[in-house]
Amino acid sequence: MTLLDECIEALGEDAEILMNSEKEKVLDALESSFPFAEWGRIDWDKVSKKENVNTVDDIIAYLENCYQNFDPVVYIIWDEGTLPIIKSDLKKVLEVIDDVTAVSFDTWIFSPTSGYVIEIYHEGEVWVGIR
Repeated sequence: MTLLDECIEALGEDAEILMNSEKEKVLDALESSFPFAEWGRIDWDKVSKKENVNTVDDIIAYLENCYQNFDPVVYIIWDEGTLPIIKSDLKKVLEVIDDVTAVSFDTWIFSPTSGYVIEIYHEGEVWVGIR
C-alpha cells in the first residue's frame, strides 16, 4: 500500500479523487486565488490576510475568526504533479493530517468556495491565508 492509498483510506469513504480536467480546474482556482513564488510556495508577503500557525487548533481558530461560516469542503493538493487531488472535509483532513502530509513534501489544503488555503511546507512552516 502506498502513502497515497493510506491517506485515502484514512480520509474515509467520503473522500473523492480528482484527476485530469477536474484536477486542472482546482489547480487553476488555487493559482488564480493566491500568488505563487517561482520556487513553488505561496508568496506570503503578497497575501494580506494570513497567519503563521502551529497547531490544528490554531488553524480552526483563525478560520473561525475570519468567517462566521466557512465551507468545510476542501481540496488536498500536493507538490508532486502526478498525484491526484483529493476532495474531502476539512475536519476529517485535520484529524488525519499526518497521513495527508506523508504523501509528498509540500501540501496545500484549499477551499475555493470560502477562499482560504492552508500551506504545509516540508520544513515545518504552516500558513493559513485568505484571498
